[in-house]
Amino acid sequence: MLIAYQRQKVERLFGELKTRINLRRLRLRRLRHVSEQVLMAATAQNLKRLVKHLSQQQGGPAMAAA
Repeated sequence: MLIAYQRQKVERLFGELKTRINLRRLRLRRLRHVSEQVLMAATAQNLKRLVKHLSQQQGGPAMAAA
């Protein structure tokens, strides 16, 4: 049951990368460039989640960038 939850969580994150961050098709070729593009997209996703988490901790409104 725990593994099913973890899979669902990972699939949601990949789905968000594909739809919201537009990572459905990679712009660059070669493994090094693709790795950099995916890393940057995942970093942006994590920063967005961090801003949301910190704003909930402080009890204030979410930042405009989130």
